[in-house]
Amino acid sequence: MERKVLMKRFLFLIAICLILTNVNAQKWDYLYDFSKYAGFTEKTYKTVRKANSYDEYGKIIDRVNRDQRFESSKFAYVQDRTNSPFDTFEYMISYESGWISTDDLILADSNVFPDAITTTNKNRFEKKWIPIWHNAILNSSRRLEEFSREYAGYYDGSEGDSLTKLCNIIFKNTILIFKTSMALTIFSIKDIRQKNNVYYVNCELKRSAQSHFNEWYKLESFNNLPDLRVRQDALFIVEQNGNRLRLYNGENYKLIIELMQTNQEWIGLMLKYINSEYKNKPSNLKVIEEKLEHPWSNPVTGLYATSVRSGEAAAFPNVAPNKTMIVKENLKLRSGEATTTSVLTVMSAGTKIKILRLGKQATIDGITSNWVQVEVQTGAKDRDGKAIAAGTTGWCFGGYLTER
Repeated sequence: MERKVLMKRFLFLIAICLILTNVNAQKWDYLYDFSKYAGFTEKTYKTVRKANSYDEYGKIIDRVNRDQRFESSKFAYVQDRTNSPFDTFEYMISYESGWISTDDLILADSNVFPDAITTTNKNRFEKKWIPIWHNAILNSSRRLEEFSREYAGYYDGSEGDSLTKLCNIIFKNTILIFKTSMALTIFSIKDIRQKNNVYYVNCELKRSAQSHFNEWYKLESFNNLPDLRVRQDALFIVEQNGNRLRLYNGENYKLIIELMQTNQEWIGLMLKYINSEYKNKPSNLKVIEEKLEHPWSNPVTGLYATSVRSGEAAAFPNVAPNKTMIVKENLKLRSGEATTTSVLTVMSAGTKIKILRLGKQATIDGITSNWVQVEVQTGAKDRDGKAIAAGTTGWCFGGYLTER
């Protein structure tokens, strides 16, 4: 009996060791340090959790504490070369004598993207941001060649000449990775700044990609790209909206590309369809329907525009965060940004409020505005003349507020 117990403990310890040695057990066939070709400036990074530091073979050589700040300008990526095409699955930043995953890092003293935007090593098969024009191949019987001149110029239908990747962009808090079916281009992020609903991303292009970045991505139907042939610095504006994401040129606020979220399974089906010369469409390959959570924002202000679909730079001028306004007529203060939420109180006409933040757009009684979260100011009364405590917070419809 005692021997069985000891054996079970021994097997348990062996299992634990196997688990520990197989954390991030993707095969490290090749770590490529591209720092000397990148010419990136040094930046200050911070670990967001206790992180592993690896050597070039994927062996853990150190454990780095959370909130550890350090400076680095060196980048690398890691590939599993078991199968072709090679799987580039991890992006690293140099720390002392090792490398830390970009998934464990953010820029110190910078805003960060929400999780809805970023892709990590763990969820990279479940979250892919690809151009929305892929839908047109399914719902309009169009061909990839119409959108990807890179593909049109490369593919000639010969045996073994099949497509293995689709154009996509990976968003992380330290780097942006642009991918075509044949190329990989990396931007090192200098700073992320949130402006209401959008994110301004100041970054620099890998130096060795300057001569061909614009050419490559124009071939993929990217429009209004910044001209990076003579400089490395670029400013992008990013907004995620449900399963869609827009990328703007931060210099002229023009749309570069709209992306949609999908997964590796869908991409595999699409590749199968394309490689069949559009003859064998898998039955479960469907158009990715648009699921927006709110109107698109004006990229200049970061505030919601007047139309979900217009993409025009038009924001509602009557409401803005930190603005003090007056209730025009008796107005319900609610627990949430919808008429179905509970009523906290009814503010009388003339009540002063301060807008804390903007919510979703709505049209009520023919008036289009935003729901706003507000803080009631001193002297407020309800419709029965009873005092409302200063500092009371809730939601109301911005169309019934005025500046005087």
